[in-house]
Amino acid sequence: MQIVSIVLSLLLIAEWVMAPINLWTGRTMPLFERFTGHSPAVARRVFAPVKALTALLLAIGLFGRPVSVAGAVLSTAICGYYLLRLAAPGRRDPSGLAAFALFGACSAALLIVQLAR
Repeated sequence: MQIVSIVLSLLLIAEWVMAPINLWTGRTMPLFERFTGHSPAVARRVFAPVKALTALLLAIGLFGRPVSVAGAVLSTAICGYYLLRLAAPGRRDPSGLAAFALFGACSAALLIVQLAR
């Protein structure tokens, strides 16, 4: 179980470290706007810091279960929010749905593994 939690954590850390960098630099801003319908200001001031915090919690969580649970909850919530926004007519982008379903599943799996330990 510990190996599974480490592997899932590392995958999610990689995603949540790069996500805020990509938003702050504008690299993924067109996708963010298409997926969520939010402005670039919301991406940079709200989503990017939350994603960075998620990466930090998951990284610290490698050394402590409670922090890992918090990171997994936040990661699951972010993915769920994106999936909810992607469900709206006109936003149903297959790549976005696939990506956030995959990372959401990894986040939920990490949460389940950590709670079961």
